[in-house]
Amino acid sequence: MGRSRNIDIFDPADQPIGPELLAGPDTPEDAYIPDTNGDPEGSERRAQPEAVKLPDYFFKKYSLDGQGNPTFQSVRVDKIMEVFASKKDTPFVGPSTDDDMRQQEIDAYSTQVKAVVDGLMPLLEVDAPTTGINILQLCTRTWAEFASIAFEYKEDADNANPNEDLPQWLIEREDKMFQLGRKARMLRDVIKAVDNHFGLRDTDLNVKRVRTEVERRLQRLAEWNYDNVADKSVKVAMDLNRQSHAHTRTVYDMA
Repeated sequence: MGRSRNIDIFDPADQPIGPELLAGPDTPEDAYIPDTNGDPEGSERRAQPEAVKLPDYFFKKYSLDGQGNPTFQSVRVDKIMEVFASKKDTPFVGPSTDDDMRQQEIDAYSTQVKAVVDGLMPLLEVDAPTTGINILQLCTRTWAEFASIAFEYKEDADNANPNEDLPQWLIEREDKMFQLGRKARMLRDVIKAVDNHFGLRDTDLNVKRVRTEVERRLQRLAEWNYDNVADKSVKVAMDLNRQSHAHTRTVYDMA
């Protein structure tokens, strides 16, 4: 018969219970580890620095196409065209809140419309269709600019802090919006008064052409902002490196 032995038995139930380890709501940045084993090529590509860095606010109004070039956002064009649709048939009423002052502004507007009509009539005596097309193009561009400025003004005004004074640049934009609205309506009303002298079949304000001008304006702004806020230092370095390597191959071929 064998001798009995003292055997220690481990029972988890007998162990003291400490605080429960819970994962926090946020994952620290240093916890992200690339999967170099499962996707070595993809991990290597993602580890490369971005060729061009853009601030977040750039993408609030603009975007990049498939080749990384700046472009406009179609959704903003749609919203601007909604502003155009709501304004294109409205009369000029003047910015003043005083009734007497507003009537004076309306009378002055009517006087200027008549003056522009009288000034155009001599120009329509020769090659009227060309003159008419030029006036229609100016009207189209002005309405596109007015609708865009009006949309941007409302957007910025809605985002402004109601507890602070309006910034000076927003006040200046407000004045420009009113002036462009006056000019756009004046061109529209002038065309209505003289379009029968153009010799053209269609003199209506074309929605598609206005949209095209809106897109052109936003495209110019997208390119201008891209050129002024993009950090291209990595791209420039990469281009220089590629040129250096190409130079070494040329030197080798010439040796």
